[in-house]
Amino acid sequence: MRKESLPLAITFSLLASFTYALLAYLIQTAEQILPNEVLIFFRQLFGLLILLPLIPVKLGSYSALKTKVFPLHLLRAFSSLSSMFCLYFALRYLPLTDAVLLSYTRPLLIPIVVFFWFRSKWTKSTYLGLLLGFLGIILILRPGLMTFNLASFSALAAAFLGAIAFTTIRRLTKTEPSERITFYYLVLSLPLALIPLGAKWETPTLVGWGFLVLIGAVALIYQLFLSRAYRHAKAVKVGSLLYSSVAFAYLFDFFLGKKELPVVVLVGMALIIVGSILALSEQKEL
Repeated sequence: MRKESLPLAITFSLLASFTYALLAYLIQTAEQILPNEVLIFFRQLFGLLILLPLIPVKLGSYSALKTKVFPLHLLRAFSSLSSMFCLYFALRYLPLTDAVLLSYTRPLLIPIVVFFWFRSKWTKSTYLGLLLGFLGIILILRPGLMTFNLASFSALAAAFLGAIAFTTIRRLTKTEPSERITFYYLVLSLPLALIPLGAKWETPTLVGWGFLVLIGAVALIYQLFLSRAYRHAKAVKVGSLLYSSVAFAYLFDFFLGKKELPVVVLVGMALIIVGSILALSEQKEL
């Protein structure tokens, strides 16, 4: 089912990175008029409604949705949804670039997930990569550059949960097409998202409904691009390319006049990217 191709991996990774940054920007804007619980539930619902008509076109028929790895789909849905709640909280209180950067430390955390999941031994490259990556995080979170508060921890929690989700996606691409992976993710996450929705329901305005439909569509496109990227290359290559989301997020902030990047933050970003590449370089399971 998996066919590796570096040019396709680069293309889909860059597309996923741009749509991720765009999605984060839309969410941060929509949070001014809607609670996170409403945003998350309808993001999943509208994404599913847009995906359903595409399944016969992409897979041939709805019967092609049958799967033999349901537990992996369930793990992916739970970890991705939990990561989403953490990220949305962070986006409400942090600048867009900071929230995206911290949430994209997930490639750095993948070796930790792989260690506990597969009992994979760490090499010197893994240790060095983790050391450099976490040093980069400390530089970014140093006092005066960014508030080291609950929102920052929430963004890092989103990264760790995202690392679990990304590792699961990579395993799923061995047998599952992108549309099937995305379908189960949306279907399984809806009941989970419905629970907090009941406590925070707020009827959207007409503008709010427009945001919800747009966020659902962009989120679906992001998921499809992401699944395809992981189909065509190993996590070390995809993970390093996905850091371009930070650059796209910075451009959104820059053109809106909201962000400048001090040299120490650029150094921290570089350490995280290099550390992630080193930490992932010898993860055979991925």
